[in-house]
Amino acid sequence: MKNIVLIFILLFSWCSYVSSADSTFQIGIEDIMQEDYKKAQNDFLKSTEKQPSFSSYYNLGVASGSLNDWNKAKWAFEASLKYKPLNGDAQYNAKFATQKLSRNITWTHPYPWLERIMLGFGTTTWIIAVSISSIFLGLLIFNSLSKGKSNLKKWCIRLIIPAILIFSVAFYGIYSTNKHYNVERYAILKNSDTKFHISPNGVQIRDEISSGNRFEIVKYFKDSVWVQVKTVEHNLLWVKSEGLYTY
Repeated sequence: MKNIVLIFILLFSWCSYVSSADSTFQIGIEDIMQEDYKKAQNDFLKSTEKQPSFSSYYNLGVASGSLNDWNKAKWAFEASLKYKPLNGDAQYNAKFATQKLSRNITWTHPYPWLERIMLGFGTTTWIIAVSISSIFLGLLIFNSLSKGKSNLKKWCIRLIIPAILIFSVAFYGIYSTNKHYNVERYAILKNSDTKFHISPNGVQIRDEISSGNRFEIVKYFKDSVWVQVKTVEHNLLWVKSEGLYTY
């Protein structure tokens, strides 16, 4: 079973190797094949900073899991879902990493179904849809305003509302995908020793919080040293940004 899993990882890594132009990423693939997981982890981490992608985060998760660094593995697998939210392997591995951190936590996908579907189409698809629907809508409006009566004009008038709906959905798809990639929404604890406070530099929370939890980022404080996060119980707490992995 272990050999099958290793073969799967190597096959996945090789496919990513072929499709990636990032030299740091390629070095990380070679390190994984040589089972130098610590070096591979560092290489993939640099790759995510230089050229973030599904493959760079996913393989960072593979390397981190091989080192039993489950906090970083959970973060990496969930961060990979930011780029391919429908990927089943990343979802399974994120769930596995969560169980390694705490068996009392039931893993859920960070993004709702509607958002996953919107992101699944990709920005390029929505740009094409906006372009085509805008041209089609323009032709419909032009023909509907033309003089005279004809069956073509009647059909143009009937199709204007559906065309507007398609254009609106496609335009929202572009807006939501661009916002999705440019905003950090979630955080994972780097380790169980991370301290929470009721305010920046304020009273420390003594309650133990599992490192397997995912936190929603609410806002950053001034110079971004402190981050306000929302727990699964909807409590608002402050934590130093250095203690968090974010995506």
